Amino acid sequence: MASQVIRNVIEFFQKVKDSEYVTVEFVKKDGSLRKMKCTLDFNKIPQDKRPKDVNIAKILNLVNVNKIVHVFDLEKMDWRSVPYDAVKWLEDDQNIKYNIQR
Repeated sequence: MASQVIRNVIEFFQKVKDSEYVTVEFVKKDGSLRKMKCTLDFNKIPQDKRPKDVNIAKILNLVNVNKIVHVFDLEKMDWRSVPYDAVKWLEDDQNIKYNIQR
């Protein structure tokens, strides 16, 4: 089976949004690797941690221009930013691993 590939930040965002949860590995600013189980599924996010309002323009700007995806970390139970250009791979809730192509 050929490996699955994510080709851009929009595909990455879509995969996170469409999955119950994903695991991503990325390089942090300090150079260390971080593996994080995260989601955008509101059913998995505690009520008090859900956004009060959703600014689609701001979200799209972060994703398209800055290549930043905000996700909810299911282990730390808080919101985190994932810089797409630092992502090594993503594994979805069906255990399908996606390599990141740049």
